[in-house]
Amino acid sequence: MSQKVVPSQATEAEQSSAERRNLRSKYRDLLSDATTRKNEYLAGNTDLLIEDLERANALYKNVSTTTEGVLDSYFLRMSADIGAQRAHQMRVDSAAFDSLDYIEKVRETLYGGSAGNTADEQQMLGVAPNWEAIGDMATRFGRQAPRFSCIYGPLMTEAKARKARAKRQGDNDGRKNRSATQQEATGNIETMGESDVKRQENQTTKLVLKIHKIIAQVGPINLFELVVNPSSFSQSVENIFYVSFLIRDGKAFIDDESGQPMIEACEPPQQEDYLSGLTKKQIIFSLDHATWRELVDVYNIRSSVIPQRQSTYDENGLSQISLQVPR
Repeated sequence: MSQKVVPSQATEAEQSSAERRNLRSKYRDLLSDATTRKNEYLAGNTDLLIEDLERANALYKNVSTTTEGVLDSYFLRMSADIGAQRAHQMRVDSAAFDSLDYIEKVRETLYGGSAGNTADEQQMLGVAPNWEAIGDMATRFGRQAPRFSCIYGPLMTEAKARKARAKRQGDNDGRKNRSATQQEATGNIETMGESDVKRQENQTTKLVLKIHKIIAQVGPINLFELVVNPSSFSQSVENIFYVSFLIRDGKAFIDDESGQPMIEACEPPQQEDYLSGLTKKQIIFSLDHATWRELVDVYNIRSSVIPQRQSTYDENGLSQISLQVPR
């Protein structure tokens, strides 16, 4: 496989958007051709694979941004998979096991070596097979000294009398109380698992659908202006959690070409889109209290696009995840 050529020192500022679009278009054509020719690659058309690798090397000279670099890495991964499959199909004859030759040698050991006759002649004459010769040959590889594990314990044993331990009434009462407490706690956990988890899943689904409807109504909007709630840090974290489901399912996408993360609703991509070079990217979004307060001040957020939800509290006064669907 040919080596990658080090890209030129051209920076993103030196390349126009039209040049980058043209480069991405050529990469998508290369990926489409490679997907179509995959069967030809595996059939042994090495020249065609080398030709496409040279095309990729020529395109890589003009790569200066991560967008085009992702397309190049996608093709590199595809070519590596094809190479692995080709290697798996190869058979090294010197290391291959010839079953026919093995059977012939076994027949020579069973019937051969008598009055100059071959194994076929001996078998046709009705000579009984010499299984003892096979046994002697196998013994050289399977004979071993007996182990001590063959003896199951000493020859004579004397059973020891087991001393009875007197049970105290206090221990029995304490053990019964602990057992009853554990059973009660286990029963409560099982009951909560069946009811609360199912209710939380239903509420989460409703919230995700509601937020998707809000994004579709307001159109392209800054991600921070959408998810940040200036009155509640916890609900801002929850909003990010719900929006992540939309990004994962392809029902919304984030565009940062303008320098700001703009989120917009969209239709989920189809298989043809991925074949054309569309890729999914995942990031880890970290939000602490100081960053939340800074976002509120920098973007001058005075109200939440996602309506405020009423928080719930447990019996100890601790705040719980708000599951009320915004209206």
